[in-house]
Amino acid sequence: MAITGIILIASGVLVAVVGRLGATGRIQRNGLIGIRTRRSMADDESWLVVHRRAQPWMHASGASLIATGAVAIATGSNEPVAAVTTLVGVVACALFAVAGTAAGHRELARRDLPK
Repeated sequence: MAITGIILIASGVLVAVVGRLGATGRIQRNGLIGIRTRRSMADDESWLVVHRRAQPWMHASGASLIATGAVAIATGSNEPVAAVTTLVGVVACALFAVAGTAAGHRELARRDLPK
């Protein structure tokens, strides 16, 4: 499970870094990485608003993968424990990412309301 752990840790770092780069505007609208929904891709401001609001969630998403990878390495040859831990960690990662996307869209909706 060491290879799985290393892959999970690297993936977690990547998710957190992309979350940060999107929130700081260093990743522009594109078709490959970032939160790519119809609303976030509408214009540059929407892209940035969604990514800024989603950043803490993306960090949590990445952290869940990093922690999962560490547990996978620590459990060594205990494959049932590592498999369950990996499943839980990957599901947590996905849930955090969805929560971040939803938070970003709520922020867009809030800004679209008449004042």
